[in-house]
Amino acid sequence: MNRIVLLGVIVAVLSLIIGLIGKIIGQHIIFANATWHNFAQTCLLFAIAYGIGKLAGEKEK
Repeated sequence: MNRIVLLGVIVAVLSLIIGLIGKIIGQHIIFANATWHNFAQTCLLFAIAYGIGKLAGEKEK
């Protein structure tokens, strides 16, 4: 797996965990819990888009 895609997935999982922990304990961790979830969605979207773009680029060659 491409390192950039893997990094995007890892960052998304970490931010999702931070958001869930904040929601469980009822406190904000640096940012609001919803912000962590939105950031996780953005990271996953980036990883998916980058991976698909990389696959499409390989097929053209």
